[in-house]
Amino acid sequence: MLHLTFPNTHQAERSWICQVLMGEFLGVEYRYSFANLPDIRITSGGKTLHLPDVFFPGRALDGNRGEWDIAEDGLDARLSSTRIPVLFGRGDFSIEDSSGRLSLDVFGSAFFMLARCEELTCRERDRHDRFPVTSSLAARLHFIHRPLVDEYVEILWAVMKRLWPELTRKHYLSRNLISCDVDLPFDPACASAIRMTRRLLANIVRRRPVGTLVSTLANYTAVKHGDKLRDPYWYALFWMMDVNERAGNQVTFNFIPEATDRAMDNAPSLDHPRLRDLLRRIHDRGHLIGLHPGYNTYRHPASFTSSVSMLKRVMDEEGIEQDTLGGRQHYLRWDPRVTARLWESNKMSYDSTLSYATTAGFRCGTCREYTMFDPAERRPMRLRQRPLIVMENAVIDDCNMGLGHGDAALATMQNLKNLCRYFRGDFTLLWHNSSFESAAHQEMYCEMIK
Repeated sequence: MLHLTFPNTHQAERSWICQVLMGEFLGVEYRYSFANLPDIRITSGGKTLHLPDVFFPGRALDGNRGEWDIAEDGLDARLSSTRIPVLFGRGDFSIEDSSGRLSLDVFGSAFFMLARCEELTCRERDRHDRFPVTSSLAARLHFIHRPLVDEYVEILWAVMKRLWPELTRKHYLSRNLISCDVDLPFDPACASAIRMTRRLLANIVRRRPVGTLVSTLANYTAVKHGDKLRDPYWYALFWMMDVNERAGNQVTFNFIPEATDRAMDNAPSLDHPRLRDLLRRIHDRGHLIGLHPGYNTYRHPASFTSSVSMLKRVMDEEGIEQDTLGGRQHYLRWDPRVTARLWESNKMSYDSTLSYATTAGFRCGTCREYTMFDPAERRPMRLRQRPLIVMENAVIDDCNMGLGHGDAALATMQNLKNLCRYFRGDFTLLWHNSSFESAAHQEMYCEMIK
């Protein structure tokens, strides 16, 4: 068994990150304690591995120590590239007799990323009050598209195996975690003549093909005559179930229970007869219902709790039972001091909000689900985080990465998916039912859910 000894300070934080890295991510047998030491030590069988303690004492908080080529120090680890950014500490490893020294602050760096420390201290926010990717260390050091925490864990594992070759770790299987945030179950252009006309005018301004104009008018007419499946947003919900069932995936459909902002929450009430029927059909087909609390719930306890209560009431009335109930914040709005606490206090199983709305990638530095930490109250939580890796709008939309629906977008998404599989993590994909404008969009989706 490994024995980890940490410095005496920040015991709640160190206990949590030790449990996440050693217990949840590696799954090794260990125990830990605290002592008046200047560094972190891992001991077993008369051998000791020394790691620096840089982040917690507040040393070098610029988090920029260049890159390290681990091959130069004789290390072989599962990485995206042998050169890896160094957040805290230095890039260096040495071993002599029964002692090893890794100069990378693995535990401090992982805490910084997983607990989202920079979001507590940085005051920059976008127009939706979200922490912007441009303010993140991951963007400044160009590692937003690699799971840096997972790579640090692999380096730690490679070093420990050098000292203790008999060590074994937990074996993980990659998962496809497919979800749909049902912001708009019905296409507004199929609901009223005014909105249909606005859609036609917008498509004319954008110089869309004539076929697009014809289909918009035809869909509106068909829906008005009772053919509900001609509504493309409504049809997409059932099509997504069809293709995912063929791919062997279970989809989570996240619903907005209550409107909290007249401009941003456009979904109808869950008491709407068609939505009640949809919830039953999703459940009967073996898929999952999730929570997508409205625009103004992310830091307002009353509206958040009201949304949870309504979703649970409707599910109970429809006889829908699930082992887990989680979801994602609308517009990915997140306050690091409040939001996770709202999910936990309402007994939700997990949250899957932590991604950037404008860039796909690894906001938390990992593709693994993990137990969260409340950095404001300095305590571990029961709530689990399922980091969102790809949201289609972040990659496709012109105002975000702007890659459209061509080869560049598909290659970007596929690369992120491959990294998740390579590190035996979860590929978490969000695709809105309102994002299927053509066959090309459907083809890309089918490729990503394989």
